[in-house]
Amino acid sequence: MRRSCLLCCVMITAMFAVGCGGGGGHVAQVNAAARPGTGFQTRPLQGYNGRMYSIFLPANYNPNQKFPAIMFLHGMGETGSNGKACLNVGLGPEIAKRAATFPFIVIFPQTNGHWKSEDEEKLAIATLEQAKREFSIDPDRVILTGLSTGGYGTWRIGAKYRDRFAALVPMCGYSYTEGVNQLTSIPIWCWHYTGDWAVGSGNSKDMVKRINAAGGNAKLSLPSGMGHDVWTVAYDDPSLYTWMQSQRRNRTASVGGGN
Repeated sequence: MRRSCLLCCVMITAMFAVGCGGGGGHVAQVNAAARPGTGFQTRPLQGYNGRMYSIFLPANYNPNQKFPAIMFLHGMGETGSNGKACLNVGLGPEIAKRAATFPFIVIFPQTNGHWKSEDEEKLAIATLEQAKREFSIDPDRVILTGLSTGGYGTWRIGAKYRDRFAALVPMCGYSYTEGVNQLTSIPIWCWHYTGDWAVGSGNSKDMVKRINAAGGNAKLSLPSGMGHDVWTVAYDDPSLYTWMQSQRRNRTASVGGGN
């Protein structure tokens, strides 16, 4: 009994260590090299009493040109309201590696919860809509992605607000089977480690199987490995960004590529 309890504690501790990451040094580094009006910015979310969100603007950002966009949903280790912790794990650090050439505007909403409530869905969409008002985003080229609890949020918000998005990229999240019939009209590329000890890969396998059986267009990449952080592989894969750039809202595209 003691051994099983100890093992459980170790796994929970490891889960938070994987999810929480460390600091925002990469943000400062990117912004130090960015020209004014580009790089990472943190801004107030209107109507949300001091809540902040963050956004990344490409090095070649021009308000007279429409840019494709990604909205990223963080995991439970990056919750809060200051708009900063959500940059520390997942897409933020990967943008930093290629900031000089990264072609997307990236929107980072932040919640205190797990993307499981109607209020959190509305917060995400409010963030997206504000970003579209404030910056030059092509509304037909917006991709929704997220990891862990944000992966679940990608299924859920993508199903309920599918008219806002060109494609979905959920990662290592729990399934949202009640949304399957709403997910058949949008291209999906799902990622999950085969040996994920925090959220079993069966969740993603089941979602993709159900969506495709219902006539949808979903692909699943299952890199082999133990761990929850499949995002370190997925967001480092150039073919994922090529696929994202090819997507357009209300147009079914080939899922191709990947593992």
